[in-house]
Formats: sequence, C-alpha cells, structure tokens
Amino acid sequence: MEETVVGIIGMGLMGKMYARRISAAGWRVHACDTKDKFKALDEEFSDNEKVVIFEDGYGVSRSSDYIIYSVEAETIDKVVAEYGRATKKHAIVGGQTSCKAPEIAAFERHLPSDIEIISCHSLHGPNVDPKEQPLAIIKHRASQQSFDLVCQILSCFGSKHVHLSAKAHDRITADTQAVTHAAFLSMGTAWRSNNQFPWEITRYVGGIENVKCNITLRIYSNKWHVYAGLAILNPSAKQQIRQYAESVTDLFKLMLGGHKVELEKRVRTAGEAVFTAAGRGGGEPLLLSDEALDRFSLGKVPKERTPNNHLSLLAMVDCWWKLGIVPYDHMICSTPLFRLWLGVTEYLFRKPALLDEVINTAIEDNTFRSDDLEFTFAARGWSDCVTFGDFSVYRDRFEQIQSYFAPRFPEATRIGNEMIKRSSFMILILFILFTIIDWAASATPGCFKQSPPDEPQANPTVFVDCLQPIKTLVEYDKAHAPTLFSRKPGLGYKLPAHWVHRGCVVHVNIPEDEEDVVSFFEIAQEAGVVNGACVARPPHLGGTIRVGPKQIMNVSILGVPRRYLPGPNWNAIPDDVQ
Repeated sequence: MEETVVGIIGMGLMGKMYARRISAAGWRVHACDTKDKFKALDEEFSDNEKVVIFEDGYGVSRSSDYIIYSVEAETIDKVVAEYGRATKKHAIVGGQTSCKAPEIAAFERHLPSDIEIISCHSLHGPNVDPKEQPLAIIKHRASQQSFDLVCQILSCFGSKHVHLSAKAHDRITADTQAVTHAAFLSMGTAWRSNNQFPWEITRYVGGIENVKCNITLRIYSNKWHVYAGLAILNPSAKQQIRQYAESVTDLFKLMLGGHKVELEKRVRTAGEAVFTAAGRGGGEPLLLSDEALDRFSLGKVPKERTPNNHLSLLAMVDCWWKLGIVPYDHMICSTPLFRLWLGVTEYLFRKPALLDEVINTAIEDNTFRSDDLEFTFAARGWSDCVTFGDFSVYRDRFEQIQSYFAPRFPEATRIGNEMIKRSSFMILILFILFTIIDWAASATPGCFKQSPPDEPQANPTVFVDCLQPIKTLVEYDKAHAPTLFSRKPGLGYKLPAHWVHRGCVVHVNIPEDEEDVVSFFEIAQEAGVVNGACVARPPHLGGTIRVGPKQIMNVSILGVPRRYLPGPNWNAIPDDVQ
C-alpha cells in the first residue's frame, strides 16, 4: 500500500469522493483538475497528507501506478490524448465515465501498449453512500495481479463489485439509466413549461407523486454532463430514449381519443410481459410500501388523493415491453434512482385496483390533460436532443430547468437519501427471492438436515417469519457502518446475539477470543441467503453461513421450539436453543 500511488485526473464531485475515500483507506493519491483550479484544490486538500494536488495530468500520469480518468464522457478522448503519453511505464489506467465505449476507444488509441486497462463505474451519485451500491469493474487489458490490486484499492468504498465487459456495461446502464433519466427530465421540463412547483399542488403530493418530485429534483440538482454522456454517446441509450418518447406519444393519443379498450389492452399486455413473465406477478413483497411512499413528501399530504393517469409510468412499462427489457435482470448493477423508479412502476402494476383507477382516469378525467400534453412534448424534445447528439443544446436545456428548481435542491437531496435508505430492505428481499430462484447465483450456505427419528428433532421455520429479524438488522440506524463484533466484554458489539420473530431466530456468533469487523447490513444479507436457500426450500430447517473479512462469524437461521416462542423481549432466547 505504501508504494502504490493512485492517480485521479478530474476532481469534480466524483473525483473528490474517490480521492477522499481512497486516501482514508491508506493509499497515496496524486490528483489534478484543470490548471485554473489548482490553488483551490491544493487548499481544499491541504490537511490530507495522503493527497498531493498537481497542476495538470502530466505529473499525475508520470507518478501514479493506477490512474483513474474521472472526466466527462464528452471530453475523455481529448484528455487521454493530452496526458496518456506521459503515463508511467507498466501502469494501470481506467476511467469512471458512465459510457465505456468512447472511454475504452480513447485508451486503446492513445495509451502505450505496455499500459494495462481496468475501468470502473460507481453506479450512484457523489452524495450517495457507496456502501452496498454497485461498482462495475471492467478488466479490458490486464493481468490478474493488476486486476486484484484494483479490486483491493476500490474495496474501500464497501460497494458490491460487479465484473463486466465494457459492452455489457453499456447495455446494462442503458437498460437501467437512460430511460429512467429521460422520464424525470421530461417531468421537470413539463412542470417548468406549466410554471408549476408540483409539491405546492395537492394533486402532486403523496404516494407515487412523492417519488416523482423527489427524483426529478435530485436529477436536476446534479451536473448536466452526468446524464448527457450516457444518453448521447451510448448507442443503446439513444434507441431506448426514442422508444420511450414513442410510448408516451402513443399512449397519450389513446387517452386523448377516448380509446379505452385499446389503451387497456396495451397497458395490461405490457404489464404481463414485464412483471408476470419476470415472476413478479404474485405475492412477492413490493419494493416500495404505502408507508414509504407517503412518508417522503416535499409538501403536506392531502386527506384525499387526486387520481392520476400516471402517463410517465405507463409509458415506462410500455417502453420496456417494446424493447424486450426485463428490469429485474439488472438489479445487481442498478442505480438507487432506477430501483426507486422500478419500485413505483411495480407498485402501480401489481395493485389491480390502482391500475384500474389509472386506466379509467386516463379516459374519463381531464385533470392532468394539460400536464400530459407538456410531458409528451418534453419527452419528444429530449429524444430529439439526444438523437441530434448536440451537447451544447442538451446543456442549455438542462440548465434552464435546473435554475428554475434550484431553491428546493437541498431538501430534495435529503429526502431522496432517506428514500434510498428506506428502500434498502425491499431490495434485499428481491435479492433473497432471486436466491430462491437461482441457487447458483448466491453464496452456498450449509442447510440443516433433520436428525434421525430417535434423536431430538430440529424445528422447521417459515420464510416470512424470518424476514422480520432480517428487516430489524437492515433498519438499524448504523446498518452500513463497519462494526466490531467479539465475545470479549466491553469490546465492540457483544456476541452471541439473536433476533427472533414468531418461530424463527437469526443467530450470530464468533469463536472465543476472536473478533471481526462487519456491518449489520452484511449480516442481514447473508441471513437473507440462508432464508432463501434453506428456509424457503424443504425441509425448511434453516442453515448457517459465514460472514466478514476473516470468515469466522457464523450467521444461522433456525426454528424456535414452541415452548420458547418469545414475548415482548425479542432478544431473549434460552441457551439450549443456541
């Protein structure tokens, strides 16, 4: 660690986040931005002895062993052409852009042949805690030793590493981000065109409307280039954004013409293809609950909700259907915003009464008609902007709307972070369900087997009952914080520990005189694997799995004998059950 230097060229919000977290983990960091920002950056990082600020990328390239280009996708070729020739011999180079095709092309075009290429992409914004968020790592041209070094460096984020090719990365990011961004950019444009602050209008407060308002403001509070590069430079993204605009237009025409039969058939066909075909049409838990949707409001929630036709949501599912996209396929590599957006679309399509109401409202109620008209214009406008490939037009369009909503950005960011945190448990539930469906995709726990008939019998338990103690672990205030666990008095969180609900206990233990550092969320995740693999499947007896860097902590799930069913004190369980 002492000998390896990590270089960062481009110290925007993400570059700074990388510099701070990598240096905090003990690595030396050499960084730069444009020359005019040198003094300000040098002052900002003056109290961090692990970070050295250079005037330009030449110094960073010559002195660093692993160099990350954290610049806009639009300018990546120009920046690599400028500084790539100064790269230290046998160094590793990567980028942090959201579109890998132009990034990899720039590296292949301008870097010497002895340079290894390993790129990455944190699939979240700079204001989101990276713990448990997806981090794509792309081994394009490198040895396994170099790849292991990069993974070690980036492990300081606590993110979930997802290993992809550059091509697969671009396809997945298009599937999970491009249309999501287009939908919210169009909402903001429509509200700006109608001179509306939606949280001040009762029909846009509460439930699904809260997610629409908060995510729209969250997107417009970021830099324009975060979305422009992905949309304009990713070929798959252009096609998807165009299809979204076509879906919006087609559905709006059906609403406007009063064609209820045709509208209902199209909406339900799309819903069947996206949700039922993906195995999400039954009794699986929703990603977002009523309580979660109503809680995060920028305005006062009215006593009575105004019915909405939710054109933006209907068009999203229609778009996925037309493109053959199954959104659940990419959950491991999805952004927080995509997961929230998928959550609200699922919420609508898996509540039959609500979907019926939406279809009826689309035909019979004109309350949102002018809003839908502006939304249709906006969706087509953003599609045209992306198709033309003009970054300056994209920027002007984005920043005009950004300035309109700017006064509410701080509050929207705070509430948006809470929404992401609250959705974590339901994302974990989805992970557990995928464990049930695809055993090979998860870690392998040791499932318990029943004892011979003449010996004491193990107690079966129930999948749903075991979700509650897992939920308790996830919703702990510091669930993502590294926590010291041991059996030593006064040293960290005391083990053994257990969380019980009805006939299920989640039990965590560690050998005597040992200790390890792990988060409660990681414990919950491994408990989820056991629940999916060993409780959901016969003989439903539970099992055990190891967790933590040292792999010495055991997370077990088992049934509680009826005589020991807990009362008010969930953490009270007799020794003979342990």
